[in-house]
Amino acid sequence: MSLAKLQGFIQYLRASNIMAQEDILRAIRQMSAFDRRLGHLGAFRGYIAPEQINVILLEQARSGTRFGECAVRLKLMTDQQVMLLLKLQKDDLFLFAQASVTQKLTTIDKIIGHIKAYLHANPDMAVEEAAAPTEENIQLARETRSILRNIEEVSPLPATAHRVVSMLDNPDVELERIGDVLSLDPGLTSTMLRVVNSAFYGLREKVASASKAVVVLGMKKLRQLVVAAAVMQKFQGVPAGFAQKFWENSIRTAQWSKEIGVHRGMSEADELFICGLLHNIGYLVIMQYFRPQQAEIDRMIQAGRQPIVAEKTVLGGTHADVGGFLFNLWQMPKETVQSAMFHHHDLQLLVNMPNLSESVIVIHMASAICELDPTLDALAYSETLEKLAGKYRQPLKIGERINMDEMAERVEANFGQLATMIGG
Repeated sequence: MSLAKLQGFIQYLRASNIMAQEDILRAIRQMSAFDRRLGHLGAFRGYIAPEQINVILLEQARSGTRFGECAVRLKLMTDQQVMLLLKLQKDDLFLFAQASVTQKLTTIDKIIGHIKAYLHANPDMAVEEAAAPTEENIQLARETRSILRNIEEVSPLPATAHRVVSMLDNPDVELERIGDVLSLDPGLTSTMLRVVNSAFYGLREKVASASKAVVVLGMKKLRQLVVAAAVMQKFQGVPAGFAQKFWENSIRTAQWSKEIGVHRGMSEADELFICGLLHNIGYLVIMQYFRPQQAEIDRMIQAGRQPIVAEKTVLGGTHADVGGFLFNLWQMPKETVQSAMFHHHDLQLLVNMPNLSESVIVIHMASAICELDPTLDALAYSETLEKLAGKYRQPLKIGERINMDEMAERVEANFGQLATMIGG
């Protein structure tokens, strides 16, 4: 019924000359980009902060109850908001209206007015029957909750990193004590110092001890850095070939993130580096702890399915969801959580999402750059870079003066030194 109602409404828009065919197609394309899961719709509507999706998911995994029930129980959403989201989730007509507004084709009042007029003229279309969940959907929901519980079980950081992160939760903690604790773990300290002394920090003098790093970085940066070093320690059970490609892509994304942040005059460009470095951590979690599911995802991709679609089919979510969920467990800054969650989302939806950190769009652009076809020749790569930059000029306010070729040269020039962070 929902699809038939939308088709009838589109015919009504055409017949009444309310919306041009080109605009209707734009709305339909935007409609297809929506993530219809309740949490993502709630974040898009501004009912919850994007990172709060993970809080609700954790409660859902522990309780086994529905997402909306958990959101209400946690007092993050109201019953009325949940009911509206459920309607938006299953009603194609309602989602088309939201897509039209997102594309700035009309206002919400106007499109709702047209919907009311259409439904008044076609009362048989006004009743929407709730579709019963299929056995496949029920089973996937069970498996998704099981995966979330498993992530919680395997999530603990290495002991030293966990202790340091806990200490950083205390604003009165003495920095000297943190340095002393870090010094007890030579492996973690060594990895952390490689990151501190790498090209991206650009320090004038080398930092030779954990205590000095603590003083140089400050509390917030230290938390991100300790987690970054801990990730490099924790996820060593993935195949070597995969790990190499993963970290090469992560380092390039990190450096691009910093370059874009510097161009925009953002004061914490090194924090953007960490966000970019860790944005794809969900891949490591799945590869190390969910090998059977990853094997099924690989089979589906080889059969022609899009990677994100394959992940949702097997896991009930994507590697981006897994990364955001894990970072929430680690109490990472919202910029890091959101960057992991949304680096594959439709750009137009992100631009219109409330409560979103500007870091997310930076990481989104950096990730898109690092996913460009590596077989492109120099001219084609330069042209593609410039075209991609055009998509982000308005959302990031990067202006016409951004020189993507110079940025690319700096990224590659620094890559070798940055790679020592993981090379030991």
